[in-house]
Amino acid sequence: MADGEAEYRRADEAGSASGSFNLGLSLHLRGDLAGAKAAYARAARRGDGPAAYNLGQLLRGEDDLAGAEAAFRRAGELGDRHGDTALGSLLSKRGDLGAAKAALVRADERGDAVGAFNLAALLAAEGDEPGAVEAYSRAEQRGYVVAAAVAGVVLLRLGDEKGAEVAFRRADQQGSAAGAFDLGVLLHRRGEITEAEDAYRRAEQRWQREGDQIAAQDDADDDWADNDIERQASAEAANNLGVLLRDRGELAAAENAFRRADERGSGEGAASLGELLERRGDRAGAERAYRRAHDRGSATGSHNLEALRIRHLG
Repeated sequence: MADGEAEYRRADEAGSASGSFNLGLSLHLRGDLAGAKAAYARAARRGDGPAAYNLGQLLRGEDDLAGAEAAFRRAGELGDRHGDTALGSLLSKRGDLGAAKAALVRADERGDAVGAFNLAALLAAEGDEPGAVEAYSRAEQRGYVVAAAVAGVVLLRLGDEKGAEVAFRRADQQGSAAGAFDLGVLLHRRGEITEAEDAYRRAEQRWQREGDQIAAQDDADDDWADNDIERQASAEAANNLGVLLRDRGELAAAENAFRRADERGSGEGAASLGELLERRGDRAGAERAYRRAHDRGSATGSHNLEALRIRHLG
């Protein structure tokens, strides 16, 4: 490692863009962020697009958004598609949607999956839903699996339930938790309960697995503090599975599903758990569950908690 870094330094000092870039990577990997930024900046000045992109990422991590924007813009000018995508994201968050769209179009044209996906979201927000579906399709073709599931949601809004189901199934078959969940919702609403149950179970398991993997990577604690999105999604899948099982009369299995949803922070999961506990006479357990639901903003939980108190007073 030391010999390699020394070689990169010599190349950098000789004016080599690749030498500067590789030196930046080496310094970045061993935690010398100041040195990495300086090396990436030299490489970017010498025409290295990925170096400009990496510089932008470091600057964005330091909340230097102006510096990050300039670096991402430079990366895009040098032909780096990731730079265009990152620039589009920054500009979109700032509210400069016209410039954001132009950057994302460039990223998409250069074959970037995330750029196509983000462009699709922007097009959908503008009301160009057919254009959004096409952009999601390009993102999916480039390996961004969840794009198929989101395309399905847009197709549903367009009234194309058959097309949406095809998209959800395609995402599900590629291992997407969102695809399995959306397919489950569609089938559940249509009354195809057995297949909906299987889809909800796949979604919950995948989101749980993804959350565990991210938590392990980030050395997060058991409550997935750094992974709220995956935790909430898994909770929603567990809650929907619980509703399906409850309506089918499988109360023990439903309770287990609601408990999983509750443990992952679902207000509706806690409220549904409380209803089952109250039904079997566990007033104290029901009250605790309703309180958790209330504290998480569930209107059902708040109503049930107040109704339980009134019944007890009566």
